[in-house]
Amino acid sequence: MRNITVAVSDETYRLARVWAAGHDTSVSAVVQYLLQTLPGIARASSAFPAARSRPDAPSRSPAVSSHPVEQ
Repeated sequence: MRNITVAVSDETYRLARVWAAGHDTSVSAVVQYLLQTLPGIARASSAFPAARSRPDAPSRSPAVSSHPVEQ
């Protein structure tokens, strides 16, 4: 298993820890789940429009669903 570093605001970190504790899990487990369910990445296209215009940006795979991830 690999470790990653993600920078978030103090408030985002606090909210993530509170949510994870309330669901008897860890922030790491939540992030791992979110990364494993990346078909929800379609929503990121609207959040990060500059990524679409980068020549080195990966093209969207037909296997990626356009259905949003439930929250």
